[in-house]
Amino acid sequence: MNASITVAVVAVLVLAACSPSPPPPAAAGPATSIMPRPTERYTCERGTRLSVKLLGETAEVGVDGADAVSLSALGAGGTTFTNGRQTLYVKQGVVSWTIGRMAAETCKPD
Repeated sequence: MNASITVAVVAVLVLAACSPSPPPPAAAGPATSIMPRPTERYTCERGTRLSVKLLGETAEVGVDGADAVSLSALGAGGTTFTNGRQTLYVKQGVVSWTIGRMAAETCKPD
């Protein structure tokens, strides 16, 4: 009788090892981030409309429906992107846009 119980236990263990593991439990809610999503549309306080695509060391920014321009990140923080004339600031989820010496305008997601 002991041999048949041992065989049954071994068979159950073998089958359990072969079955796929269950998926990890679902998160309680969406993860929050201080950075905007990789591609986002914004409307700025003076009416400027931006299409922003963050690509790590660069950002592609379309202004008022025009073709996107490439802006390079300044420093390792990845919070300021510029081409020397146009500048995008991204800090803790807040986006600001400026051209040349104009005062920066704050932009909100559409």
